[in-house]
Amino acid sequence: MYKNIKLANRIIYYVFLFVFVFYIVSGLIFSRVDTNALLNNGERTPILPEKTIFADDNTVEYYIKLEAVRSDNMSLIFVTRHQEVEVYSGNDLIYYLKAHKSVYGTTTGTNYTMVAIPENTTDVKVRLTNVYAGTKVRETTFEYGDETDMVKGIVCSSLPSAVLSAFIILVGAGMILLWLVCRRKIAKTQSLLYFGTFAMVIGLWTLNETDLAALFVNDRKIASLAGYILLMMIPVPFVQAEKNFFEIKKSGISNIMCLIFMVMDIVLLSCHVSGIMELKNSVLFIHMMLIMSFFYFCGVVVRRIMLKGFDRKVKSNIIAVIALGVSMVVDLFAYYRGMQQTDVLGNLGILIFIVLLGYESISEVFEQIKEGQKAEFYREMAITDSMTGLYNRAAFEEWEKSTTDYEGYAIVTFDLNNLKICNDTIGHAAGDMYIKAAAAIIKDIFGRHGACYRIGGDEFCTVISQREKKFDIGRHIKQLREREKNENNENAISNLEIHIACGYAQYDSSVDRDFEATRSRADKRMYESKQQLKSN
Repeated sequence: MYKNIKLANRIIYYVFLFVFVFYIVSGLIFSRVDTNALLNNGERTPILPEKTIFADDNTVEYYIKLEAVRSDNMSLIFVTRHQEVEVYSGNDLIYYLKAHKSVYGTTTGTNYTMVAIPENTTDVKVRLTNVYAGTKVRETTFEYGDETDMVKGIVCSSLPSAVLSAFIILVGAGMILLWLVCRRKIAKTQSLLYFGTFAMVIGLWTLNETDLAALFVNDRKIASLAGYILLMMIPVPFVQAEKNFFEIKKSGISNIMCLIFMVMDIVLLSCHVSGIMELKNSVLFIHMMLIMSFFYFCGVVVRRIMLKGFDRKVKSNIIAVIALGVSMVVDLFAYYRGMQQTDVLGNLGILIFIVLLGYESISEVFEQIKEGQKAEFYREMAITDSMTGLYNRAAFEEWEKSTTDYEGYAIVTFDLNNLKICNDTIGHAAGDMYIKAAAAIIKDIFGRHGACYRIGGDEFCTVISQREKKFDIGRHIKQLREREKNENNENAISNLEIHIACGYAQYDSSVDRDFEATRSRADKRMYESKQQLKSN
């Protein structure tokens, strides 16, 4: 049952991710928020309104007195959150921001509103109206000055937070890339996938919340929608990352929690699209999911302490709990206090969490890689002939046992002429040189088509698969003789010539009961070749 829930979670999450991307892209194309500076078109100076009037709970009007300035680059800048905007110079409307209801929502989002002020303007009125009626109107502050200077100031102040967000995204992408590389060869890499997904999602969310994004992303309705959906997608990979990090086998609680989160995400998004309750009004449910996932994280750490004490994983997680807890408190405080800029402290806490646990996950993967390399090394040593570097007889026998269908396979067998004479008259050192030289020739010519084995003192073979391409034995024997001549001319072994007898046979189910019978037929032809070489 739990396996089915886990599979359902994964399918639902990534389907939701695909729908989210499609939804946001379509929103960028089709959504509509009317923004118009009716005039085409400095130093950042805070400015207090001369008068503030609350028309009702949803509307506030600010009356601002300015000094008359002869410049076409002076602007008034202020932040609005889910509000329609009207700006008047005297009685003339010079800027407005109007919401439109659609499947993408009604909100105008959070905006850094920058309004070019006409020359010699002294009286400005700003009217802000809540998009969502029934909530207390949120006030704002104003700055007045040279537009270029103000943009530079905003960029400089929000850059540290934006850089941290970008770094979090890169760390997440690196984890996912490592998971893609290692997942088939190494077990227990799932935590990398989930930590990477968590990092990328939360990194995109924090980047979207920065003043830099508010300033340069024009479609603030879609930016607001993306922010809420990214926030909704955080709990699932977070819970799964912790479960896999601590290798929790009985994962019923985590799987059920993730299923609840996914159902909640689907319900909330459906309510938003249908207009029943937009995400701005249901954000409390999203925050509840985040808090639940955080408590699950704390519970997992406590459980680990009870089972294994304060081991390395627990110590790193305690620091991570503190960092993430501080980050969550900072971000929730900023939201409910109406602060747009994602605090650097909040991003730093998230980064500490991801780096600490990501480092532990990556360390485990590399430890498994080392262990796997050691195991592979010892396995290769067991099946490799130390003198020639070819596979040994044990490897050949293992291949025979593990292969159930020999159809399409062929074998070339080899024997070295005069090796015994070489050992008896010249010495075993010369005999070893003979074996190594012959093995190198065999591997160079026949190794491209199959595995080469040394199955005895002076006996070799190559197993060739002909399922894709017919093997031309005649052409390869010709190459073998040419290589023998070159070797004998260039690297003569005490006047002893290298002669390699060879025989070839292809498996035929009508005459061969097994592959050993095929090898016997190849050996028979090899001995005929041996006699022919001796007579020459």
